[in-house]
Amino acid sequence: MMQAFIAPLAELAEYQEILQKRRKEKGILQIAGCVNSQKTHLMYALGDGFSYKIIVFSSEEKAQKAYEEYRFLDSGVLYYPARDLLFYHADIKGNYLMKQRMEVIRSMVTRQKNQEITVITTMDAFLDGLSPAEEIVSKRIQISSGDTVDFTKLQERLSGLGYAREVQIEGPGQFAVRGGILDIFPLTEEIPVRVELWGDEVDSIRTFDVESQRSIENLQKIEIYPAAELQSQKKQSFLEYFPTEESILFLDEPQRLIEKANEIEEEFQESVRKREEAGLEETQELTVYPVLEILNRINQFYGVAFTALEGKCRGLKIRETDYIQTKGVNPYNNSFEMLTRDLKRLKRNQYRVILLSG
Repeated sequence: MMQAFIAPLAELAEYQEILQKRRKEKGILQIAGCVNSQKTHLMYALGDGFSYKIIVFSSEEKAQKAYEEYRFLDSGVLYYPARDLLFYHADIKGNYLMKQRMEVIRSMVTRQKNQEITVITTMDAFLDGLSPAEEIVSKRIQISSGDTVDFTKLQERLSGLGYAREVQIEGPGQFAVRGGILDIFPLTEEIPVRVELWGDEVDSIRTFDVESQRSIENLQKIEIYPAAELQSQKKQSFLEYFPTEESILFLDEPQRLIEKANEIEEEFQESVRKREEAGLEETQELTVYPVLEILNRINQFYGVAFTALEGKCRGLKIRETDYIQTKGVNPYNNSFEMLTRDLKRLKRNQYRVILLSG
């Protein structure tokens, strides 16, 4: 069905020319003239053939709106939220945000051969330092039915991954122990899991309902990913999780991306200075990369920047600019009379029309 949206593009000479230029060299190919949903449409089409597609917006609001639009084209699209670099000490969305981020990382490290992954995010999501993906994989906990485990060490490992021990679990990121029974709510799952041991052997693994405590489904194994940021000696940007040869970056209004990232970097540096002046100690270490360093990394990818108007983007390697003539569509607001009038006009002018209803 999605080919119905790509087929009309394939007939445009401008599109075919851009398609050929994508892999010509590293750096950013600028496309001027696109607005709103036209960008999403082109991103979906131009990303074909790449294992990883990273779509970057300047704000959370824009990223989430694009995520909802893109889900129609690709139901498996992922949203990776940025960490709050200014109020990370008291981030009330910390657990939920960590869950969203870890779900994306899990999808990437468990990617199957030939599987394409699309991630929508914001520019500031590249600024904070993360544990390398291989370290997250090495520290995840895997439990299979029939395994022999050291129950005490297992609990210590869960605590080390950021899981909080409770009398009874209520939400993601928690675990509870009763005799030889371990209840664990993995951060990346929607429902908790109960692991029962017979001595030091895993006797059964099954999901269960938090409220009724009733079993839902038997499992052969589970994988438990970190529920908090790992304390790693080595850090890297989320951008470094993507192999440059297999990935394409789509940048929405790159000048605004750079401005927003610079604002956040300056505000973060100012907040650090004020905390130092006030004599406040850092309760957790946070690595924040300079915007210029992130821009240099972006230039190492194949990239496409979408702009309403042509413009210079200091720090980005704009290798060429192409133009696509587009027109917006009226917001009909349930006016079928206006829709019918436009459809008749488009038909008279020999436009191809694709109606989307959702």
